[in-house]
Amino acid sequence: MRTHILFVLMVVVASLTGCASNRDLIAKTSLATRNDVFTEISSPEAPAGKSIADISFSAKSNSSRFMWITNKHTDPPYRVHLNIDGQATVLEAEPVLEDKSPVDRTVPESGTGWKYQFRKRIALAPGKHNMTIALPVDDVIVEREVELRSGINSITLMPIYNKRNLRPYKGENFTAGVKTLDVMVK
Repeated sequence: MRTHILFVLMVVVASLTGCASNRDLIAKTSLATRNDVFTEISSPEAPAGKSIADISFSAKSNSSRFMWITNKHTDPPYRVHLNIDGQATVLEAEPVLEDKSPVDRTVPESGTGWKYQFRKRIALAPGKHNMTIALPVDDVIVEREVELRSGINSITLMPIYNKRNLRPYKGENFTAGVKTLDVMVK
């Protein structure tokens, strides 16, 4: 009995102190300390001495579900905050309602939910860069060092979802939220 009370007290103290929250780090990620690291471009040609980075990220989410109605994130909206060497930008996208039924425990994005596809093309100097990606809705922040070569580079962010233990999900599923991101540079 005593161990149960101690466990409950530890959980209450941890939730009150906010030890599992990344809100301060996410707020710092969205603040820009520089403006000369990259420029957003729309053409496929790189400016002289620069490399192009095509950043893409797609995730599936649902903020709430009532009966057969799936609500999308509106307050706060589902956004990706990106900070490269101190320069910040926000990726935004309009979601599309996607239905990959039936629910399959081996496919994390199976089921009905909102599919967000974020894309941004930027030009920056070739070499190593510190990249910080934040998902405020899911309270996720990932920091990586990426090396870009001259020419066109592809940076793909892949979501790794939390696990659900409820049937019929029994495994990673988008309804449990994003746990972390895998960053791949090609």
